[in-house]
Amino acid sequence: MSDNLTEKDLDVQEKKVFGRIIDMWSMGSEEDPYALSTVSEVMKYSKTDGLSEEQILTILKKLEEDKLFHMDDVNGKAYIKYNVEAVQIVKELQKTEYVHSRNKFIPPDHR
Repeated sequence: MSDNLTEKDLDVQEKKVFGRIIDMWSMGSEEDPYALSTVSEVMKYSKTDGLSEEQILTILKKLEEDKLFHMDDVNGKAYIKYNVEAVQIVKELQKTEYVHSRNKFIPPDHR
């Protein structure tokens, strides 16, 4: 996928899941912006949006393939980490109802 991916390129379910990921990123600390962005946390909150575990896993796989984030396994936990390719879509989604956090996510490489 190109760097020009925008909010319009995602369906509603994908926006819900990616919005939850952005929420988790925005609540991380400056020292560890990804402390809360585990797959299990995203699963937990995405289920409250009415998505099944299978739907969430499928969407996570697609969004990762679209290079919007990458996953790192640390001590047996899968952390979802920002990719610079997501800069445009993150900016756009933060202006929608899909991102619930009041804290704005600022990518670590832009702080």
